[in-house]
Amino acid sequence: MIKIVTKKEEFEFQDQIKKNYPLSKNSWFGVGGNASTFFSPQNKNDLKTFLKNFKFKKIITIGSGSNILFKDTDFKGLVIKLGKEFSKIEDSNSSVVAGAAALKNKVSDFAKKKGIGEFEFLSAIPGNIGGGIIMNSGCFGSEISDIVEQITIMDYSGNEKILKRNKINFQYRESGLPENYIVLEVLFRKTKRMPNTTIEKKIQKIKNEKKISQPTGIRTGGSTFKNPPNNKKAWELIKQCGCDKISFGRAKFSQHHCNFIDNTDLASSKDIQKLIKETQKIVQKKSGVKLELEIKIA
Repeated sequence: MIKIVTKKEEFEFQDQIKKNYPLSKNSWFGVGGNASTFFSPQNKNDLKTFLKNFKFKKIITIGSGSNILFKDTDFKGLVIKLGKEFSKIEDSNSSVVAGAAALKNKVSDFAKKKGIGEFEFLSAIPGNIGGGIIMNSGCFGSEISDIVEQITIMDYSGNEKILKRNKINFQYRESGLPENYIVLEVLFRKTKRMPNTTIEKKIQKIKNEKKISQPTGIRTGGSTFKNPPNNKKAWELIKQCGCDKISFGRAKFSQHHCNFIDNTDLASSKDIQKLIKETQKIVQKKSGVKLELEIKIA
């Protein structure tokens, strides 16, 4: 339940708070129930004031919804989605600084225009920078942790602090950050300078590789499972165990890449979860490998 401290505070946030907000609008899967309270702060001060004055038992923060599967049931709590002011991308002393709501491909494009290298891989990863930090996004041999200098976070009590790279426990598709931390901004380390044309060639190569290896034009949440730590690919295990042919209702894997769920037909979240659990069960039984989720279920 939301706790209104004063009528003045309620009025200040009335345009940023929505009740019974359909989460399907903020998920690439296109499914999900409603959030009892949805808040989109436009700047850091909005977020801090709100968190210090409004209390919820359950809170989640979302980005563009590129790797999250919402349940069909309603979320009885607060969902936070950072607004416009958190999308800024700037150059500070030859280092890139990006707000958590900035899209990864926009950050890559900004770095290219400035002649700053090592950001090319971000052009092929959907979603925003904040989510990229939380799950240590990566592709084609690079991870976001490779280029991070420090991050600015705020906890659910409205307290802000800066974390240096060596204080963040980055691992494969994980950051180890507590669930009550909201990433606000990322300062990337200084990387080598390159001609724009060289960077553009690298970006096009990455995009071409992605186009060949991954599905496009479908409703999906990206890679469903993490690659296990035994040099096996998740998609190889799914295919070898015959799980690429499994379906529940309208939930199915992509024919182009069976570690991607194709939800073009708008299956229910319940059926997608059934597909996930059955695949995990069969793969573990036949190969001994327990597939861990890369997407988030909320």
